[in-house]
Amino acid sequence: MSWRTAIALRAAGLAVAAAGTFLAACGSDSTAPGPELVGTWDLVGFTDAGVAAVTTGTWIFRSDGTMHVDGTITFPGEPTEPLVQDGVYVQTGQRVALTIGTESGDWGLVEDGNELTLTQDEPPPANTIVLRRQS
Repeated sequence: MSWRTAIALRAAGLAVAAAGTFLAACGSDSTAPGPELVGTWDLVGFTDAGVAAVTTGTWIFRSDGTMHVDGTITFPGEPTEPLVQDGVYVQTGQRVALTIGTESGDWGLVEDGNELTLTQDEPPPANTIVLRRQS
């Protein structure tokens, strides 16, 4: 496994689900009703420290607070690696805490139509995950 994929998997593990810092800076109410996470989403994008990866697969948020990711991730110049994670999540309005194993991270949520962008709370360039709701 490449170092970039290891970092991505760790970041996805912290995730393993936008604009959290932006929302806070704009004074948004993180307790306002957020997007409905429960369901099956296509994993359509992931960035690690601003480096975009090609992703495939699905991300499932269950109503019992558990989640499952099953797909692949490919960073520029790196081989494709499997991305399979199980974890738990807690959503509070426009924010979600994602936990996989002992790793946890807080993410902001921005919904645009059937797409959902999660942005990790960290200095720019923050990690992002883009999901598209399956119909």
